[in-house]
Amino acid sequence: MPKWKWHLLLNSLLMILWIKFLLEYGFLNEYFLLIFLVFFSSFLSIFPDIDSSKSGIRDIFAVIFASIALIFIIYKFSVESIFLLFFSFIFLYLFFRFFPTKHRGITHKLSFSIFFCLIITIILWIMFNFSIVNFIVYFLVLLSSYLSHLFLDAF
Repeated sequence: MPKWKWHLLLNSLLMILWIKFLLEYGFLNEYFLLIFLVFFSSFLSIFPDIDSSKSGIRDIFAVIFASIALIFIIYKFSVESIFLLFFSFIFLYLFFRFFPTKHRGITHKLSFSIFFCLIITIILWIMFNFSIVNFIVYFLVLLSSYLSHLFLDAF
């Protein structure tokens, strides 16, 4: 199993290619969205190891999502956003509180990676309200980051 640094390195190389593509073909014109894409892609490249009791990702998970929530509230403050964040935190807390700890279990499955990346893309879509074409492209960006982890773990 590669160390987390290898997962982030491969994802960084992958993101350089994606960013070049997104900027060159006009899929990305908001730099705040670019920051979120880079952050989420880095997160997704190490996320599958959350099912390992030895992984530090479990320990920093709450801090990461609290930071995202704070940025989201500052960026798009409204009653709906606070309501959405409240229920998102409840869902995430319950999900990870009762999450199985068998390493290379559900988080290392293709179906879970698709589902999880879809959820994150929907969150970005709610935040930035982009087109369906951009939704598909951003979903592919995030999915490739997640799959880069599974690819490295295969070797």
